[in-house]
Amino acid sequence: MTGRAARKSARKPATRAHRDEAAARYMQLLREDHAGLSRVLREIDAQQSVLQSAPGAARPVLAEAMRYLLVYQHSIHHAREDQLFARVRAREPRLYHNMHRLVREHRVGQEVAERLAGELSRTPLTQLRGKAGQRLAQQLHQYVQKTRDHMRREEAVFYTGSERVLRASDWKALLTGPMPRDPARDPQRFAARYPRLAERMSRPQRDVTGPSDALSGTDLRARAEQVAERCAALLHRALDVAGWFARGVGGRSRTPGNDGG
Repeated sequence: MTGRAARKSARKPATRAHRDEAAARYMQLLREDHAGLSRVLREIDAQQSVLQSAPGAARPVLAEAMRYLLVYQHSIHHAREDQLFARVRAREPRLYHNMHRLVREHRVGQEVAERLAGELSRTPLTQLRGKAGQRLAQQLHQYVQKTRDHMRREEAVFYTGSERVLRASDWKALLTGPMPRDPARDPQRFAARYPRLAERMSRPQRDVTGPSDALSGTDLRARAEQVAERCAALLHRALDVAGWFARGVGGRSRTPGNDGG
């Protein structure tokens, strides 16, 4: 192997390691966003179940939850994902074709969230106790279910595909500029902006769903979703550790003699 070829061969593992590190940083941000969103969705589902019976208590929490979704998740998190979509489209148009529905769902989801937030603020408490409250609660529940389905498909198709096809230059460009973090990850900041929502989310899960000898279907789904969130977080951490370990072992296994040819 010539000296030039050896240098070129040595650069490839380094470039790959930089790409993997940048990809892990960006994808970790997206997955942290999903974890925060999942917690807020669980609280929305809990509050919609009592909107008709206790609108005075449920509406303020729901209003803050919808504001959080519009201010951070729809405006910042989805913009971050859309930038990733654009990079994938440039590298792998066929893969982007499979993701196009997810792009449309970002816009539709924001429109639905804006409409629900508006109806929630405009509807009088007396009407929330009647059919208007029942209808709005059903729409909130549907929004939660569709958003969860959207996130699952993103994790399974979009995130995995992006990590496979994008290059180091793509990840470097994506990480350029400000990278705001989910306010839900900072308890003090979150409580200052969304005090009622933060107080509810700080409670143990049993306090959110309420004690019961026989759990309802909604409670069982909520607990299953909580377990899934924790398992996903542990899996993401394990993958990150495995990646760092593999790169470290790979770096130590290469000796000057191996690169010399």
